[in-house]
Amino acid sequence: MMKSWTGFEDAVPPLQPRRTEVRWRALTATFVTMVVLAGVDTVFPELKHWSPPFWNHDSNRPGSRYAVKPFKWSEITPREHLEFHKCFDGFECAKLSVPLDYFNGTYPDERVNIAIAKLPAKVPVDDPRYGGPILLNPGGPGGPGATFALMVAKSLQTIVDSGADSSTASSSPKYFDLIGFDPRGIGETEPAAKCLPDEPSSWSWSLRENNEGILGSSDAALGRLWSMNHAFGASCKQAMDAEDGPDIKEYVSTAFVARDMLEITERHAEYVVKQADQLSVQRTTRPRSRCREAYVPGKAKLQYWGFSYGTYLGSTFASMFPDRVGRLILDGVVSSYDYNHALGNGSLVDTEKSMNSFYTFCHHSGPEECPLATANGTITDVVERFQKILKSLYHSPLVISSPQGPEILTYSDVKLLIFSAVYQPQASFRFIAELLAAVEAGGGEIIDNLSFAYRSGHVYHCPVNGSDYAPKGLSEAAEFAILCGDGLDQSHVDIDEFAEYWNLLDRISPTAGSIWSILLMRCAAWKIRAKYSFRGPFGGNTSHPILFLSNTADPVTPLRSGRLMHSLFPGSGMLVGDSAGHCSVSTPNPCTLTHIRAYFQTGVLPPPETVCVPPTTPFSLNSTDPKSPFYDPSLGNANIVALQYDDFYQAQRDIHMAGLNVQRNMFGGGQRARSMRKLEALGF
Repeated sequence: MMKSWTGFEDAVPPLQPRRTEVRWRALTATFVTMVVLAGVDTVFPELKHWSPPFWNHDSNRPGSRYAVKPFKWSEITPREHLEFHKCFDGFECAKLSVPLDYFNGTYPDERVNIAIAKLPAKVPVDDPRYGGPILLNPGGPGGPGATFALMVAKSLQTIVDSGADSSTASSSPKYFDLIGFDPRGIGETEPAAKCLPDEPSSWSWSLRENNEGILGSSDAALGRLWSMNHAFGASCKQAMDAEDGPDIKEYVSTAFVARDMLEITERHAEYVVKQADQLSVQRTTRPRSRCREAYVPGKAKLQYWGFSYGTYLGSTFASMFPDRVGRLILDGVVSSYDYNHALGNGSLVDTEKSMNSFYTFCHHSGPEECPLATANGTITDVVERFQKILKSLYHSPLVISSPQGPEILTYSDVKLLIFSAVYQPQASFRFIAELLAAVEAGGGEIIDNLSFAYRSGHVYHCPVNGSDYAPKGLSEAAEFAILCGDGLDQSHVDIDEFAEYWNLLDRISPTAGSIWSILLMRCAAWKIRAKYSFRGPFGGNTSHPILFLSNTADPVTPLRSGRLMHSLFPGSGMLVGDSAGHCSVSTPNPCTLTHIRAYFQTGVLPPPETVCVPPTTPFSLNSTDPKSPFYDPSLGNANIVALQYDDFYQAQRDIHMAGLNVQRNMFGGGQRARSMRKLEALGF
């Protein structure tokens, strides 16, 4: 039975669509796979081991759903102008050659080759409804954007495109290209950033480091992790110094990537004009009515949707090139001040709000959906049971045995699972509850089958004769070259100062403090400085207003960060989602998604102070209700838009389904997801 906010009166269960076991199973299995492999050092954990399902080595079996010839980026010759090649399933790929150093002119003959994956618009480029490209960035820093596009671009295209059928629509709707690119040093972009000589060395070091656990998992963890990070940072610098010529790690700061986005925008505008001319020559019927203009350098404007760190990239672009801003959505907003000053405490101010939504979810769902709840229990009962189970693992990890080999489930493992779960509550809270209940019981099938996920992270696999090809993902060397190169130098921080900072973050967020603080440790140990970083000022008048999106309980990009960045760009818009989770995709809501579509279609911003309240479910926060434990008085004058599932009209249902697909694919269909088959067979 559902409970009221007080936890004592019976209440009518909120209306919600029936969640299919297949969808929940897929979300949870891939969630577990991503998290158990992510380690303690990622900013946006679910990116680290993403790969589309059609890269799975099983994909070429006869009768496979994804039976396609693997595409190899090495087959593409980099060009200074865009030259697209058909790749994967309906995508086009290119490698754009750009200067190594835009800002200082060092090594003028050296180039960086940017890997680009594009989902073409549903209409040709000479159609008056063609809306141009929208660039994507998944976060990170250093998330592989080409892979991201391959996974979510089709669903994102459904959101940004007109809901009208492109074969019958009038000239007013717009249809867009969706473009993902691997930033410098990342993925298939060349050269790759690395510190260690080969993949086995990198994997072995990461395994050794991850086995130390998170900060606070033992009395020795702080000293050991501090020493390991400083050994890694110093060795990486020595390896760079031993090389002849430039090292890409000095040229991967966000400013360089922002300039790359401008170059992609320029070259794509040039490409569109050439393509339109070719189509005009090829047509035997009357030419399209689109009025084509000659390519004019320096005029094209960026259209963009950036998530998490991608909002810092977008804010950097808008601050560096304010007259080149088209329609920019910055989703899950990073504070430029906190980011540049390594102030992780600013990032975590809403983390416990998201964590607390787990307890209310359990309480309101009841034991049928959350086995940590009891029929007559309270929220406090759920909290106490949760904490007791977690603490039981601190000194005594849980044994996992299987014919494939032994494993253990540690305190650090579960803390990482919990932290990653608050990124995507709808997709992962039920699994966390089931997992903790199994730990409490001393085991169970869900625990036994975790060994299949952990095995992929603990046993090195190498491809044989080209099998098991997968794209290159997030590089730790690139991730910290970007993060530490962007911000102020932190190498002066000693272990005592760091310990104070870690304790501060732990007080702000017991859920995330011991995990998030490792980012400062990384930068304190990092010895390589960027050749150029943008130091501000951030903000300014842009050629088109930016739209900022923030949730009321985002675990790492809090609402106050969105408000701060919104205030720096006069005329910008801000849309608030009353949800727990990271970025708007964590809780797809037709209200939010409809405003996103309207913004890309027409440029219109939501009315000021708009708050989108999702349909009522056990995940609801009700932040505008004074009776809610999540009540936020700063939303008192909000323009509240609340829809229930029964209120959706067909276009909203379609856009909501596209949002759910993005949410699902944000967990990937990774190359190692096959290790979770037994979990899926169990219904998890």
